Amino acid sequence: MDILVRGRNVPVDRAIEAESQRKLGKLPRYAPDIRRIEVEFSEIRNPRASERIQCEVIVHLTGTFVKAHATATDLRSALDRVIDKVENQAGRVKSKRIARSRPHHGAVLQHVK
Repeated sequence: MDILVRGRNVPVDRAIEAESQRKLGKLPRYAPDIRRIEVEFSEIRNPRASERIQCEVIVHLTGTFVKAHATATDLRSALDRVIDKVENQAGRVKSKRIARSRPHHGAVLQHVK
């Protein structure tokens, strides 16, 4: 699993990069087939926006992907917010996969004579 961290018009230091890799390294418990994770930090250039740092995460899974973004006043807060969203979406993907692999799990089938 590759984790790519980059900044667009925002400097990303080693500490944020290491924290991103550490926190996103826990995602395989929701989806073990993760191929690559892309993290991009950028600045919203709207003077009226109070939360100007945006973090976007794209998780590439086998056959699909999960994408989320969040804004905050600093890099760490934006990262924490987007990780919560990505974990929620990855959990939903996992539950859909389990439901599809066991279509009649828990249901009682009745034979019609």
